[in-house]
Amino acid sequence: MAKEWKHWHKTFTNFLAECGSRAPDKYRTLINYVSHNVYEYIEDCTDYDSALEVLNQLFIRKPNEISARHLLATRRQKPGETLVEFIQELRRLSKDCNLKSVTAEQYREELIRDSFINGLLSPLIRQRLLENSTLDLKSAFDQASALDLAQKNAETYTMPTIPTPTAAAVSVTEQTSKAAAFNDDAPLAGTFTSKKCYFCGNSIHNRRNCPARNCVCDSCGKRGHYAKVCRSKAPTVASIFSPSLCAIVASCPESLKQASVMVSIGNKPLTALVDSGSSDSYISESMAKHLDLHFHPSTQDVSMALSSLKSHVVGHCYVDIVLNEHMYPSCRLGILKDLCSDIILGQDFQKEHKSVIIEYGGSKPELMIPKSTPVCALSAASVEEPSLFANLRPDCKPIASKSRRFSKEDHDFIQQEVNQLLSEGIIEPSNSPWRAQVVVVKDPLNRHKKRLCIDYSQTVNQYTELDAYPLPRIDDMINNLASYKFFSTFDLKSAYHQVPIKEADQKYTAFEANGRLYQFQRVPFGVTNGVAVFQRAMDKFVDEEGLKDTFPYLDNITVAGRDQEEHDENVQKFHDAISRRNLTLNETKSVESKSSINLLGYGIEHGVITPDPERLRPLQEFPPPENARTLQRVVGMFAYYAKWIPHFSDKIKPLMKAVTFPLDSDALAAFNTLKKELGNAALQHVDESLPFVVECDASEVALSATLNQAGRPVAFMTRMLHGSELHYPAVEKEAMAIVEAVRKWQHFLARRHFTLKTDQRSVAFMFDSRKRTKIKNNKIQAWRLELGSFSYTVEYRPGKDNVAPDSFTRAFSASMSSNNLEEIHIGLCHPGVTRMLHFVKSKNLPYSTEEVKKVCSACRSCAELKPQFYRPQQPGNLIKATQPMERLSIDFKGPLPTATRNAYILTVVDEYSRFPFAFPCPNMQSSTVIMCLNQLFSLCGMPNYIHSDLGTSFLSRELKDYLTKRGIATSRTTPYHPIGNGQVERYNGIIWKAVRLALRSANLPDSRWELVLADAIHSIRSLLCTSTNATPHERFFNFHRRSSYGVSLPSWMQPGPVLLRRFVRTSKNDPLVDEVELTDVNPTYARVRYADGRESSVSLRDLAACPPSSIQNGTPLEPQPSQEPLPTSDGFPPTPNSTTLQVPEIQSQADNAEHELLTKETGLRRSTRVSKPPARYGFGGAGAIVEGPVIGVIVDYYGWSGAFYFMVFLSILASLSLLKGSQDDMT
Repeated sequence: MAKEWKHWHKTFTNFLAECGSRAPDKYRTLINYVSHNVYEYIEDCTDYDSALEVLNQLFIRKPNEISARHLLATRRQKPGETLVEFIQELRRLSKDCNLKSVTAEQYREELIRDSFINGLLSPLIRQRLLENSTLDLKSAFDQASALDLAQKNAETYTMPTIPTPTAAAVSVTEQTSKAAAFNDDAPLAGTFTSKKCYFCGNSIHNRRNCPARNCVCDSCGKRGHYAKVCRSKAPTVASIFSPSLCAIVASCPESLKQASVMVSIGNKPLTALVDSGSSDSYISESMAKHLDLHFHPSTQDVSMALSSLKSHVVGHCYVDIVLNEHMYPSCRLGILKDLCSDIILGQDFQKEHKSVIIEYGGSKPELMIPKSTPVCALSAASVEEPSLFANLRPDCKPIASKSRRFSKEDHDFIQQEVNQLLSEGIIEPSNSPWRAQVVVVKDPLNRHKKRLCIDYSQTVNQYTELDAYPLPRIDDMINNLASYKFFSTFDLKSAYHQVPIKEADQKYTAFEANGRLYQFQRVPFGVTNGVAVFQRAMDKFVDEEGLKDTFPYLDNITVAGRDQEEHDENVQKFHDAISRRNLTLNETKSVESKSSINLLGYGIEHGVITPDPERLRPLQEFPPPENARTLQRVVGMFAYYAKWIPHFSDKIKPLMKAVTFPLDSDALAAFNTLKKELGNAALQHVDESLPFVVECDASEVALSATLNQAGRPVAFMTRMLHGSELHYPAVEKEAMAIVEAVRKWQHFLARRHFTLKTDQRSVAFMFDSRKRTKIKNNKIQAWRLELGSFSYTVEYRPGKDNVAPDSFTRAFSASMSSNNLEEIHIGLCHPGVTRMLHFVKSKNLPYSTEEVKKVCSACRSCAELKPQFYRPQQPGNLIKATQPMERLSIDFKGPLPTATRNAYILTVVDEYSRFPFAFPCPNMQSSTVIMCLNQLFSLCGMPNYIHSDLGTSFLSRELKDYLTKRGIATSRTTPYHPIGNGQVERYNGIIWKAVRLALRSANLPDSRWELVLADAIHSIRSLLCTSTNATPHERFFNFHRRSSYGVSLPSWMQPGPVLLRRFVRTSKNDPLVDEVELTDVNPTYARVRYADGRESSVSLRDLAACPPSSIQNGTPLEPQPSQEPLPTSDGFPPTPNSTTLQVPEIQSQADNAEHELLTKETGLRRSTRVSKPPARYGFGGAGAIVEGPVIGVIVDYYGWSGAFYFMVFLSILASLSLLKGSQDDMT
């Protein structure tokens, strides 16, 4: 009612506000708009304000803080409730909790109080505590203790008078307990709605339509009304029992009291009987009606201990059960009449625990029932026995495959599985001439679980022709299901093993296990036509039983309905049919009464069909290329699917023109557009008449595959390798990619011939089903066995042609370059691994954890100034601050080597945020401390507390009076215990180490520490503090600190030589770029100086890196001492004679080094033979006139033809006697 009143009052005030100056009288208007029932409460009021106060008191109840917090803490997600609805409900409940800022001790007391109330076993005591509007921990404990003592005293009086449980006593007390439990649903007095029905409590309606017309009241036993509106007096026997005691006596006989526990469903306390002899869990019908649970119809019969006694299950429901503060969501409970307890918890509930202990108090030791083979076996279905081997080839002859050896562990597992199959009647001993071998493999869904498989690929499968019985077309089935509104899906347990086979076919299924020969009596897994036989049996089952709106697809059966009633009727008929045919369902995989389901790679709702998002997830997560090689692969992948992308040539152009990384905006937009277009092609209709092609690939760390039809992509798959999978050899990784792809898309590939393509020739040979290959690798042998039930052709394709899957594996496993990471490490004053990694992730820089560790461990400065010495752990507790500027720690660092008069650093650390302040000081006097604190207080305000050591400047009367006048408390450490001020002592070391590391990087002496102090403090404030898991700046100011290293500019974009695009070129032979000097740069533009001294602003897109001249073999040279010549008398250095030849020589060496580096990266094989120019035209070899790097430069730039004409030109000059001087001068 509070929500309705608030909304009505808001609309009323909005109406008055809209009227403005013409608004009518508020009180008279209010009377006109309220109903006559509400007017009774305000008829004595004389004005609007008093009437509004009465209505607020009437409809708005004062929130109960204790009860609101209990409801918030115990609220659980309900079945069918979405996460959005759940979080909104939690937010609504939190409004009445009166949450406010408290100290840590108060918060601790409130937390203990709430846990104390929620954890009480007695619902009566909890209810009495929740009646208090406010309650502290001590009052709650005292009140609960008094109630607990009173309850125990009452039980001592009532226990001797409890009669022996009889049917009459149970029924009387059961009615009493239920009446007491459900009387809280009485209607409220003042409402805006119409009158309530006298019989059901709902809105008024015709008696003939009343749902309570034929119901029996659980309170008085009379027909025609519900218990919540019953006006009969409750039996007086309820008054002498406490509610908790009454519930136990009513719901469970005294002889079963030891096995009874209190549970709750929807905050309603109930009694549950733990019954180890019951296979399922049940709830009484009357209790299910009181809880208003949704019934699912059922016709199952339950057999009692005496086989002649049976009880009918009227239905089942799904509820959330709370037992001992543990939530058991969506428990399936059968609904039975006349249960001796509210709930029976059977073996299906108890199996969730390792063991269930019930204390009886006997004198003998504990009785442990060992786990044994279950008595209840998987029964054979009552279906016609299919012919499994009707399509054997005429040349069929028995094959007895060679026996295999197994480890002791596998031997025991095989024997256990064989015993299980024998006890269930699935297999029997055999005298067959056929003999297949068993294989122990890992379960594909649980790698820690084993499975027993039979390898029929070497025996009967070689002579079995394919049964052409079709599977249902997935597209037709999905389209038909989309016309329904409600769905249920059922999964058959060990489906093949429920279908019996003809006796004549059993000999072909013979297999050897631990030296014995067995054969199947039911359809085994792994035979060629098992899928066709089983699908034929399911289709025949649906037709013979006349099941409507039922769609079987192998062991998955979907039942649908156009409305809830039709759906429930169809589900009921399906349950009746499987009960008659003796089929067994896997309840854990069955889902009932849903408005949407995921089936066979599609999401299905009424009138809506969406593809499974997993089909496109790898494509959507495909990262942009980070280097030229990755870009080449990406372009190749898009070109592979070019015919499915409209206007492909136009859309790929920006990506093909990309030369810088990360990609610019145009190239990145083209990349995302192509991904979207390719995804749209994959989302088109899957034509099952076209053959499927599975293309697979594997890298060192990832697997990938694509599913295609006539060249069009249908689905994509990628998976990272984990754990031991990373150490598999390349052959096993390639084979694993094939198996993972077939597992993922088996609903598309089953019963259809498809093609497998791999770039591993050995895998193609081993997986070829036409070859009887002897495989000694256990993994590949098990995988080949898993593929044995599929019809496929495997093809080898070279890696260069395996474009699409190769692009996915390389993209997801590409490693990032760490060229600039060392510069960031130095620029941040050499942080450690943790803070460095936090900075990298916060700025989204492309570096991995291993690269950060590698750079930090390889830093010589860090190794010298931050050696990792052994430090034993010394536990200690620090008084914790609750907000910034609450507690400050101060201390001096020094004396330090200095070039100025400041030889000390006053360090101040905020204990809450670890935010440091550092003040250079000339001395350690109290006046200096006061001066520094004045600067700090004027900026950040006054703290509550200052902690220091026993320094004389901190003990002086002058400083104490200064702090006392400002209301700042002080404390000091004890003598000889600097750990008492450990936080600031620690930061003294951190700051000084950061300063020295910055000095080392700048090649400055320690005496110049004041020059880098600001940078060191900036880095410490900006980097992660591992104690708080946040940066000091974020914790102090509650926003991110701006850093110059967070701008994504290339490292070469700094003042110095760069290459600028030449926009005006007279011919195509002119250089593409000019070398200029970069003087200033920002994230968009740069300022450059040309060779003639002109300056101009240019776009960053027109700049390129200018390689340094000090690079040899791809490695930067060590800096050499300056050897510049002395200036001449005119002030300019002399010009060397060989300047013209030195620059090309250095450039040639750099080009050769770059060429060698690229050759190593691409893995190309080059000849090591040195090419020499021919000796022609009487020169006696090119070296006779021009030697050394000149020929190399000419060949590199103009080719051998250019070198030839250059040599001819030199010969003409020589013949004309125009060349003078020595050969050295000419060179």
